[in-house]
Amino acid sequence: MISFIEVVGIAIALSIDAMVVALCWSGAGHRVTWGHVLKFSLVFGAFQTIMPLLGWFAGGAFYGLISQWDHWLAFLLLAGVAVSMVREAFGDEEDESEKLTDALPWTTMIILAIATSLDALAVGFSFALASYPIVWPSILIGVICAGLTAASVTLGRGLSETAARHAKKFSLVGALVLLLIGLRILWEHGVFA
Repeated sequence: MISFIEVVGIAIALSIDAMVVALCWSGAGHRVTWGHVLKFSLVFGAFQTIMPLLGWFAGGAFYGLISQWDHWLAFLLLAGVAVSMVREAFGDEEDESEKLTDALPWTTMIILAIATSLDALAVGFSFALASYPIVWPSILIGVICAGLTAASVTLGRGLSETAARHAKKFSLVGALVLLLIGLRILWEHGVFA
């Protein structure tokens, strides 16, 4: 049986990528509202809850199919968002009022949530192999991810309010971080070995 403390440790580890993405987006000069905090925490938390369940229920067949290319999918999703952030940084100067009302599109949010939660799919699969329960760990993983993501967006909000003049730099740093997360995923799957 897996312990509560072990699941908390897994949840924190699975939340790191989501936290970094949320911090980079909110620190990139956007006017972050409590709606953004709620949106990030709910979407990222929901995907971190759903993916272990999918991995557990799908079992060996589905994981066997996706495990050969899940790292490439995560990399491509993160790289696509990174390219978008670079384009934004080097694009035409926006009217300041336009920048202040900038919203993260749902499609981008969902792509980021999927890309940062693919590891949770593997966790669910490993739980199935070990005959561990999945419902309470999935809920705990999602709740912890939601809380940590909300904290990251809020921290980025403080950064954006004090460093708005560096928005382009934050966008470029955010794009670089997303690419590094994608490359780390490829490295962990032995692509560069």
